[in-house]
Amino acid sequence: MWRVLYTGQRPQHENIALDQIMLELRAQDKIPNTIRFLQFKPECVLIGYHQSVEQEVRLEYVQREGIEVGRRITGGGAIYFDETQIGWEIIADKNSFGENISFEELTAKICNAVAKGLQKLGIPAQFRPRNDIEVEGRKISGTGGVFEGKTFLYQGTILMDFNVERMLKSLQIPVEKLTSKGIKSAEDRVEWVKRYLGGMPEKEEVFSAILEGLSEELGIQYQWRELTEEEKKTFGGEKGILQEPRMGL
Repeated sequence: MWRVLYTGQRPQHENIALDQIMLELRAQDKIPNTIRFLQFKPECVLIGYHQSVEQEVRLEYVQREGIEVGRRITGGGAIYFDETQIGWEIIADKNSFGENISFEELTAKICNAVAKGLQKLGIPAQFRPRNDIEVEGRKISGTGGVFEGKTFLYQGTILMDFNVERMLKSLQIPVEKLTSKGIKSAEDRVEWVKRYLGGMPEKEEVFSAILEGLSEELGIQYQWRELTEEEKKTFGGEKGILQEPRMGL
């Protein structure tokens, strides 16, 4: 039985700390395979593990606007998160998906499952190799992962609502892309839930749809649960007492 968590809206440093803690504890077999939903507050830019902040982030703008900057434990490019976006993660033993599964095969399995979940919301999402989920050619979710021994953390985002101009201004992209034409071009390359559906579903509805897709495609059963005492203790040692939101699902 897989565990499902929603850890609420948190600052980026708390979400990243939980990523590292959960990956390490799963590698030690101290927690079960887990699906985690998360959100960020305040808004932030997260760079990939191997990236340079100065090269990827427009620091003067984000500091002025109160946008936090952090570094993920996974690779990939810089991503802007507002408070509406939903993050999803799988922290699991890779042998759960087959003893000799490759990272590419794992990516395809998980992304196809999340795409199926979005389809249940009425969004015709599809996996696009190498690691994106798209809707009619427009990106709605970027993904990435990291291995630690036999354990992996694989994560992605779902664009719920999106301020493309604010994203472009936060990142070190060519100035010409900040024109109205450049912003329109960027809007044409991405999709978000509110724009496609014409309204914003409740986050609980999104969680349920994604879980259905994961369950059907990966052949897993799941149950909503809480963080373990060890997770809370490890997290609290650095970040203070962990207050856990109640989902009531």
